[in-house]
Amino acid sequence: MIQRKEYCGLENRKILVVDDVELNQYLARHIIESWGCEVKLAENGKESVDMLEAEDFDLILMDIQMPVMDGIEATRNIRKIQDEWKSSTPIVALTANALVHEFDAYQQAGMNDCLPKPIHEPSLYNAIIKNIRQHKPTSMYNALPSETPAPVPIETEAKMYDLSLVESISGGDQSFINKMLKLFLDTAPVTLVEMQKAADARDWVALSKLAHKLKSTVDSMGIVLLQQEIRKIETDGKQGHDVDHLPELVNKVEGIMAVVMQQVRKDHAL
Repeated sequence: MIQRKEYCGLENRKILVVDDVELNQYLARHIIESWGCEVKLAENGKESVDMLEAEDFDLILMDIQMPVMDGIEATRNIRKIQDEWKSSTPIVALTANALVHEFDAYQQAGMNDCLPKPIHEPSLYNAIIKNIRQHKPTSMYNALPSETPAPVPIETEAKMYDLSLVESISGGDQSFINKMLKLFLDTAPVTLVEMQKAADARDWVALSKLAHKLKSTVDSMGIVLLQQEIRKIETDGKQGHDVDHLPELVNKVEGIMAVVMQQVRKDHAL
């Protein structure tokens, strides 16, 4: 199978597709395997919980209406698994019911995101890139702490940043824009490393201050995918609220920022 370069960056990732319709299984598996991923299939929610307890996955694509156990109940059961790594596995709903009020119910159950059926490949790819884990637990893989965020070699058609604000301020001065981009590439990695260290140390106040620092960068660079996340890290860290989810949010910020930085370098030859 030939892998298209616009869908790079997910090689060797392990995805669990949960759907009771064989046609949907085949379609999802064909698309995701074409990106270089390993795909496992489950026919209902109960089977997905059992499979996750037996092995690790980087992300789960979860149908909602299934026999034996539906996707919402399966997600609730997954979030109750005692193994924190397994219980925090990202879950993206795949459903024909992708209305706002439906998604609220999915989020309350513990799902991270939602995509409508039928599957649209670019939307599926972007949802997986947005939500997939960016780090392996060191206890399981004997990895040494890295000094810099791990690079994510992704090329995607969907640009994850918008320079409208920078361009409006520049007044047409390209040297100003280039300077801003260079500052972004030089300073963002340093802040990300500090955020990871603060999260590892569970120093939520320090993490909140670093998120506040990065927030203006996220807004100036038009990184819409991170505007809510960076604010949640800042607020929850400051208030000491819902802090168990902050390390996963930090990993998500790192992953998307790595994509943005790669896109900026490629788009502007920096």
